[in-house]
Amino acid sequence: MAILQAAAPTSRVGRYPKHPFITREVPFSAQPFMIAPVLPGETLQNLFFESRVVSDPILNPLIGWKKEYYFYFVPITLLLVDEIRDMFIDPLNGDLSATHGLATSDPAFYTGKGGIDYLKRCVTRVVEDHYRDEGETAASKSLASGIPLVQIRDRLWLDSLTDKDDAALAADPALDGTPANMEQLNTLWEMYDQLKAVGIAAMTFEDFIRSYGISVPEVLEERKSELLARFSDFQYPSNTINPADGAPASALSWVFKNGQRQPKFFKEPGFIVGISISRPKIYFNGLAGNLSGHLSRAWDWLPKYLNEGSPVPMPETAMKKFAADTGPLGDRLTATDGYWVEMRDLFLYGDQFHNYRAWADNAAPTDDFANHLLALPPGDDHHDYKYPTEAQAKGFFKTPASACYVRQDGYCSLQIKGAVSKADSVQGQFVVPEVGS
Repeated sequence: MAILQAAAPTSRVGRYPKHPFITREVPFSAQPFMIAPVLPGETLQNLFFESRVVSDPILNPLIGWKKEYYFYFVPITLLLVDEIRDMFIDPLNGDLSATHGLATSDPAFYTGKGGIDYLKRCVTRVVEDHYRDEGETAASKSLASGIPLVQIRDRLWLDSLTDKDDAALAADPALDGTPANMEQLNTLWEMYDQLKAVGIAAMTFEDFIRSYGISVPEVLEERKSELLARFSDFQYPSNTINPADGAPASALSWVFKNGQRQPKFFKEPGFIVGISISRPKIYFNGLAGNLSGHLSRAWDWLPKYLNEGSPVPMPETAMKKFAADTGPLGDRLTATDGYWVEMRDLFLYGDQFHNYRAWADNAAPTDDFANHLLALPPGDDHHDYKYPTEAQAKGFFKTPASACYVRQDGYCSLQIKGAVSKADSVQGQFVVPEVGS
């Protein structure tokens, strides 16, 4: 006779939280759409999300847009407040809402009055870890609502564009990028070293020492929020014709059904945060022409005998100085300061091209290409091109004052294995009496 016995309970059980969302976002903004807490010892086994995305009517019927979704894990220890970390070991179980709760609700981050702004703190940390250059803060480039803006990210040789005053070449202001002696070459190296300090050049001082065969221990990388999953899709506008007047109408549309099964074990409590970004393809105004036309000296062609790996590497020789109103930023109506460019970036990232017309400095074209042609800041700030303004971000739409959003509805479903189950809850330990009993 067979005897049925209950199986011994396992130490880990599954939970399946689902996070629906409906949001509207401004292009180039890091729009959060979900936040999910996780516990130490849990494992994310599966992440799946769906979304339907449409834009408000846009101006340009030709140029495409990229829609991106990112999921990050932000450990609670990265939220920069000791009280939050100490909360887990507080024997008195004090409530932090009295000291860290919001005085007023924050609708941009969907956080109510009295709640702790965990989501805003997480988004700030994610943006500063992954969407800012060294020394930049999330708040320095953001919408009026507080949602941070992200970089344009169409990488060109502009990556190394630097104002001459930022390079601080006071030791030899006459240096024009072609050193005539060792003193000038040393000045060029100092400028290159300063570029590295602000994160523009990738080579570190340790890398420079290692190029001579000297062993230097690796520096431990600072802890950052961790990317769990990324999904993106590039689409061109859908165009329709109004039969009444023949006028075209354009908008963007996406459908996402994506999942990822890469187990992630969490060693500490924290949050899974979803970030949505919409990036139109853009061009830059204020460029007089291509940078290839200025490959006018041997060093511009990155000779092997000066590159890394050579007996005497001098990567700083790839830096080239252009005087005001000359070079690829020449022919501008607003006077610019002198500037430096690392010619290596032309080979690494490429260059833009268009032949619509010869653009005047920061002049606004009248056709629909205008909103995708972002002007470089004039004068001495022409190197600060990486982030659009809020007005530029809304300028891709036919009605930028009100209908200036990418709108989406969807949900994110998580499969997490851990120790939390319904059987542990108070509700699960009581039988609800039937009506009339």
